[in-house]
Amino acid sequence: MLKLSFSTGTLYHLPLRTTFALAHEVGFEGVELVLGPEVILRGAAYVRQLSQQYSLPVLSVHPPIVPYPGQHKAARILPRLVSLAEQVDCHLVVLHTPKVTTPEKAQWTEFVGALLRQRERSNPGVQISLENSGIFWESDALYILHDMHRLRNFADRYDLPLTFDTAHAGTSAYELLEAYALLVGRIVNVHFSDLVHRRIFPDWPPLYNFFKHHQMPGEGILPLTKFVHALLTTGYTGIFTLEISPTAVQAWNLSQVRERLAKAIGFVRQLEQQALLAARS
Repeated sequence: MLKLSFSTGTLYHLPLRTTFALAHEVGFEGVELVLGPEVILRGAAYVRQLSQQYSLPVLSVHPPIVPYPGQHKAARILPRLVSLAEQVDCHLVVLHTPKVTTPEKAQWTEFVGALLRQRERSNPGVQISLENSGIFWESDALYILHDMHRLRNFADRYDLPLTFDTAHAGTSAYELLEAYALLVGRIVNVHFSDLVHRRIFPDWPPLYNFFKHHQMPGEGILPLTKFVHALLTTGYTGIFTLEISPTAVQAWNLSQVRERLAKAIGFVRQLEQQALLAARS
């Protein structure tokens, strides 16, 4: 069965203890810890305490959702993420790719240098995975690693694992299964959510994460049934992280959050059963 993890970013506004408690209650097997203010203020020891209390290991560490100075610079954020991972006994860090169009740019050189230096310095038990990026503005498609082929080539060149985000893949130039096929073999973590086409006001791309991307699985346009079947057919054994928008789980109402998360888990387990039956027939 898929190892179900819950992104704490879904409930970024709630106390971390509440997030761990809810994740444990509805049946997750671990969490993806998003670096946030409470994690920074209370430290790794508090995270370890929650992890032990709720029997939820930290399966991956993710950059902060709310921007703060220096977040976009790999040389500053990556050491912090890796250090946090080491302190909470986590073996995987998720890293976003840089918004740069040519390798001649200083930002590209800094990114690659920081990535390689950190990999050499850190515990070999901690992997750094690159996440495929979503397309919000037309110009996003011009960035080097926003293209699936170039992302795969880069991962192969530097022997890097990948985190595959289904909603992000749905915004790319590739169909979801086509995008997965391009990256299969490198993927160690899946960010699982749906994508919807709806009109929002104001139609401002930064709002897409809340109202269009990272929606409840099964309530959008992505062929998630076929995706999970493909995932299991190719023998995937990595982390499977539900990364859903706070608006999609109705995060202002804890009873609704509980119900929506349980529904999402049920959806995934049902797809697993369908894939198993299909394999036997």
